[in-house]
Amino acid sequence: MDVEFFWKLIEKTFKISEGNLSKQVELLTELLAQNSENDIVDYKTILDNLMDEAYDAKLWDAAIVINCGCSDDSFADFRAWVIAHGKEVYEKALVDPEILVDLVEIDEWASDELFLYVAEESYERKTGQELPAHVYRTERPELRGDFWSEETRKKRFPKLAAKFGDCSKRWPLLP
Repeated sequence: MDVEFFWKLIEKTFKISEGNLSKQVELLTELLAQNSENDIVDYKTILDNLMDEAYDAKLWDAAIVINCGCSDDSFADFRAWVIAHGKEVYEKALVDPEILVDLVEIDEWASDELFLYVAEESYERKTGQELPAHVYRTERPELRGDFWSEETRKKRFPKLAAKFGDCSKRWPLLP
């Protein structure tokens, strides 16, 4: 599997699932399990590379605004959510996270933890075994950039701050 095929799978499943990320994960898992074991391992490697590329303070700052805070684990789920939306959204979000403003509703999280486990589930469906240990990364990349203060974040991301900035009003709406 190459990066181009990876993105085709992501975009196909996002479209078929009509943006329902739970359905997308199930469909993606099913389709990926139909590929070779090597393709599943390649998928995991490509996903990890994209996650590493998105390990950026600017994107994390946007996640803090959108999700009313964002821990390290939550940032992984956020990056998975961005990737699940496809190549165009991913690439644009790395340049300017403000493009995410219309992709998430005020009453939902920008998060997709289950997307992170598609390769593991696909491999297990395919082989009846766990994904080999050597496939997993043991080191995290260094975070690119620096975090901004809350005030600077709101100025840097005016659209995100206008929509998501008042967390006291959002908390009761979130699942």
